[in-house]
Amino acid sequence: MLSGFLAWWVRQLALLLPRRLRDPRGFAPATIVSLEFRNPGTAAVTTQARAAIALSGKRGRQPLCRFALDEAGIAAARAALAGRRRPKRVVLSLPAAALLEREVALPLAAEWDPEAVLGHEMDRLTPFRSADVVWTARTVLRDRARNRLLLHLSLVPRAFFAGWLPALARLGLVPELLEVALPCRADADRSADRSAFLRLPLLRHEGAGRNDRRILIFAGALVGGLAVAAVALPFLRQSLAERTVAARIQALRPAVAEVLALRRRIGGEADGADAIAGMRAEAGDPLQVLAALTGVLPDDTYLESLALSHRHLAITGRSTAAARLISLLTANPLLDNPAFAAPITRAPEGGDEFTIRADVAR
Repeated sequence: MLSGFLAWWVRQLALLLPRRLRDPRGFAPATIVSLEFRNPGTAAVTTQARAAIALSGKRGRQPLCRFALDEAGIAAARAALAGRRRPKRVVLSLPAAALLEREVALPLAAEWDPEAVLGHEMDRLTPFRSADVVWTARTVLRDRARNRLLLHLSLVPRAFFAGWLPALARLGLVPELLEVALPCRADADRSADRSAFLRLPLLRHEGAGRNDRRILIFAGALVGGLAVAAVALPFLRQSLAERTVAARIQALRPAVAEVLALRRRIGGEADGADAIAGMRAEAGDPLQVLAALTGVLPDDTYLESLALSHRHLAITGRSTAAARLISLLTANPLLDNPAFAAPITRAPEGGDEFTIRADVAR
């Protein structure tokens, strides 16, 4: 059903094009083999029958040779073809008497595949079986009111040319198309773009089944490919997203490492500051004690030594009046329980030498 619809759809689109575009193979360069009959009304193949070979191209047809259907004629044709460059496509040309035409009316439903219907109905519509003729058909009228499809059927019995095929095969000429000269008469139903010849595909009917199978296989492969793509697309998008995220992580990795190192450094410095603060709280702040002593002691007093351990302070120095130092130290709230650790002695140079111990308040 799908292959039939595709074939019908392509045919409908092709009908919109001029004939020269619809059938480009028919107008391509070719080797033309024209059969000549003494009696055009018969299809007898005798040794007196002759054929002409011409090369068709952009400059028209250039005659090459004419030969009879006997050993001498075949040998002469082989010699004429030897060494000559010629198109590989071979067209077998027949006189107008070989062409049979008639109008055929089919139900409109046959529009989907008229060639298949004509192939089955050929023996009813003509005196020939489908395998005994080469034929083509074109649509003349679609009568939807009467549900009828009118076709113009053109056919050539194979008996007109079958006897020539073995001889042509010996020359390496295997026809792909049949060419029949159209009768020289006004024909109103023919479109203006038709040439003076009608070309029919010689191998079309033998390859129709293969073509249908190819279309079906192609359509099945296309549907299968779309199904696989639909299933694989989410996984593909997820994989691409993961790759994008991984690339961004890799790009940010140096900056993250730098931040972590800086954080560890800051943490280490904070730990060191906390340790120092802890030690100062445990032993006392030397700078704070020194500032307090500087503010308390008079100008005529100077220190020779200062020791601070576990918040116990010991100072040694000289002053003009050492006895008054205890009261001065007691007045400072940072120092508790100041007292002389040794008797005051008189220095030879003058002044009192003293040693005082005190506790540093928390």
